[in-house]
Amino acid sequence: MPSDPIYNQSDKRRRLFRSLRWQILSIAVIGTFGFFIFLAVMLTESKDRADLLKDVRDTHYPVQEKLIVAHYGLQSIDSNIEQAIATSSSSLLDHSMALSGEFRAHLHTAMTLKKSRSGDLNKILTQFDEYYRHSFALAQSVISGQKSPYTITAEKQKIASEFNSVVTALGDMQTEQTNNLVSSVDTATIRASESLRVGVTTGILTAALLFIVGLFTTRSILQRINNMVSSLRQIATGNGDMSVRIPLTGSDEMTELAYWFNTFIERLQNLTTESTAEIKRLAYTDTLTNLPNRRMFLNCLDEEIAHLKASEGKSLAVMFLDLDNFKPVNDQFGHDAGDELLRVVARRLVATVRDTDNVSSNFGSGDSSGNQAEKMLDHKPGQSVVARLAGDEFMLIISNLDTQEQAIAVAQRIRQSMMQPVSIEGNDCTVGVSIGICLYPDYANNADKLINNADIAMYDAKNSGKNKYRLYDPALKEASDLKTRMEKAIKTAVENDELSLLYQPKFRLKDRQLVGAEALLRWKSNSHGTFTPADFISIAETSGKIRDFDDWVMRTVIDQLAQWESSDIEPVEISLNFSALQASRPNLTTAMFDIAGDKQHLMQQIEIEITETSAIENINLVEDNILDLKKAGMKIAMDDFGAGHSSLTLLTRCPIDTLKIDREVIQEIHSDSRSRIIVQSMIDLASSLDVTVCAEGIEFKEQVHVLSEMNCEFGQGYYFSEPLSAAQLTTLMEVQNRNSDKAA
Repeated sequence: MPSDPIYNQSDKRRRLFRSLRWQILSIAVIGTFGFFIFLAVMLTESKDRADLLKDVRDTHYPVQEKLIVAHYGLQSIDSNIEQAIATSSSSLLDHSMALSGEFRAHLHTAMTLKKSRSGDLNKILTQFDEYYRHSFALAQSVISGQKSPYTITAEKQKIASEFNSVVTALGDMQTEQTNNLVSSVDTATIRASESLRVGVTTGILTAALLFIVGLFTTRSILQRINNMVSSLRQIATGNGDMSVRIPLTGSDEMTELAYWFNTFIERLQNLTTESTAEIKRLAYTDTLTNLPNRRMFLNCLDEEIAHLKASEGKSLAVMFLDLDNFKPVNDQFGHDAGDELLRVVARRLVATVRDTDNVSSNFGSGDSSGNQAEKMLDHKPGQSVVARLAGDEFMLIISNLDTQEQAIAVAQRIRQSMMQPVSIEGNDCTVGVSIGICLYPDYANNADKLINNADIAMYDAKNSGKNKYRLYDPALKEASDLKTRMEKAIKTAVENDELSLLYQPKFRLKDRQLVGAEALLRWKSNSHGTFTPADFISIAETSGKIRDFDDWVMRTVIDQLAQWESSDIEPVEISLNFSALQASRPNLTTAMFDIAGDKQHLMQQIEIEITETSAIENINLVEDNILDLKKAGMKIAMDDFGAGHSSLTLLTRCPIDTLKIDREVIQEIHSDSRSRIIVQSMIDLASSLDVTVCAEGIEFKEQVHVLSEMNCEFGQGYYFSEPLSAAQLTTLMEVQNRNSDKAA
């Protein structure tokens, strides 16, 4: 609004017209009859310009405003539907419905003001309804689970085409309205010029005075008209510059026209600025928690690294956080409860970082996760960041660190904060958090390495029992690389014939006779070398390949038993270790019969070893499998007894043949009385249940002596023999058979 008081008075329009009118009347006083003709022409032209002004104010400007608001409303509708599809949020879909109503209302208002263009506006409405119906239906199908977000690419492309059609039609309409306004102003310019030419012909007597006054008046009017035309042309060409303003000089109709023109451009500029800010907010924040998202986090991390490179002695820590036991909350209480839990976690993380001594200056006491994201849009060096990546994963930047102990202190406070119960819909939920920490510049010098190393450290924390923190060091990277190599190579280990078996002989303690052997799996990758069972068994279990390994071991042992049978060598009993996945496999016995094929009679020479830890989660199914295996003539051993989980559930519920005492239990049996008491109680328990006992990991003669005195029947370990190849075990069996024949 200009500062001239004529725009602040109720008689604004009367004063606007007074200036031009008195100029024309002063010329008429000293003019001739021709001046009256000139006056009539000027009055007519003045009315035409007033009509033009009224048309701009009452029609062009309101219609243009409604079209602009409708355009940005259309962008918001599309953004809401995209977010609804990406996040399966019904609330965003509902919001888009409200925005669509506003969009239609704006176009209907434009129709009322511009009846001549109602047909085109109705066409735009029809295009919009087609686009909105399709996009709304697609979003509903994704949210309801009828469709996956990953299978709708073609439909989204079609909807994007429909959306672009509506945007193009609206843009064309806006451009046309602007061009109409330019045309009207050009017409006014032409008419003004004609008025001057008519005035000049009224007479020579008034020509001098008319020329002086007319020249002054026309220059003033034409200059402002040309300014408007130039400004409108500059905007209409599409260069996006909305900073143009027309100087407000004088107090006539052209000044008011210039004022409304400036007001229109200002409103348009404000709408554009607000929409740009909203788009930026949506692009850089997580809609669930209002925390910075991954994109903003990476920007902030790059800025922090650049800042630290220019300073000395300071470092930063990148923390990768993954919630422990979050999935059970989702499964038990629903996704809404899970979302609320994530919001609580976000607030706790922000509060914890805010209260940290070394970053307290970066956060106000009233900060929340919402304005934390807003502050990050204008990130300042040294400001710590809390961000949500996806799901239950969060990332932190802790800046201005002097020592790694400061980062550890923050991690400890985060763990303590997460351990506090969270009330969700009247239910107390407790989650932990696994934290990986990587320090800059100690272990990484760019954003990608910092995040990757923090991720590696986080997985080590989770694999170490959860609810822990780990500092990254190169050893973790080596372990991660080894795991990655194994995960890739393990997929083809069976197909590439990379597996082999060794046999750990089992002896009867009282006479040192060979009575059996335990099959031990070994893996030598063609491309990566030898992997130990301690390395690859857990990877095989996680990837599901352990079942293929178990089947391969079963098949290989059956073939070996058949080879001994065909060579007239009396075979010993072979023990197989079954994984948890194999032990709880539905129809296990049928699968083993299929593997044995026409050699099913050899299955009676096999003993299956199952640990209680592997069986406890599916004890009912494991119990059924054990009963079926017993019916097939196979024996069952309970492995690693005394180590880990030993609730005796498997021993009490299933018909076990052999109890194998773990090596850790007998380690000090020859020198520790408490160990002897525990082992003796195990042997007595087995004797009471009519179960034989085998001690594992025997390494000393003294252990053998003590175990024999305790009536332990069998043993195995390096004291008797290291693991043997099939050929070595065959030789040992042949020697024992010859000795038995001589004794007979």
